[in-house]
Amino acid sequence: MTLSLWGFGAYLLLYLAVITGTAVSSPWLRRRLPMLVRSSGTHTILSLAGLVASAVHTLKGVASPQGDQFGVLLFLGPGAPPDLGLALGVAGLYGMLVATAVVYLRTSLAGPVWRVVHALAYPAFAAAAWHSIALGANAWVGGVQAMYAVTLASVAVLAVGRLVELTLRVGGAISAAARTR
Repeated sequence: MTLSLWGFGAYLLLYLAVITGTAVSSPWLRRRLPMLVRSSGTHTILSLAGLVASAVHTLKGVASPQGDQFGVLLFLGPGAPPDLGLALGVAGLYGMLVATAVVYLRTSLAGPVWRVVHALAYPAFAAAAWHSIALGANAWVGGVQAMYAVTLASVAVLAVGRLVELTLRVGGAISAAARTR
């Protein structure tokens, strides 16, 4: 039960981190949401807390009393994850780690590279959701299934909205540049 509580808590924290991250990065959302939701401090705290909960969940799973299974954290070889749900959980963890680390390296990266890499948080969250649905101890419970549906749908809507917003902004900048020639 402890393992699933850490995993469930990690999922919810990462969900809130993705939501607040989208709110922080979107000019349209930033103007419309309460300060607590659109604060980069809130996003950072939720992201780091989600990563810590994910790390505890992972360590509890691979350092089990039945014997260490650290090979599961590799994608190749004899210890590779035995099924897609487990592999996607590992991929989601790695994706979130990269998406978080790149923020701290952004001053040494050229242009918008860090933002593109940071956007890995969206597919990493989707991988974590698949892992949770496939292997979650309570994923069969109706209320939990509804929670997964709502969280996935809301992240999908926000991700598509963010892409549309970026496309319109870039398209507008290109049009403006063309008019000034």
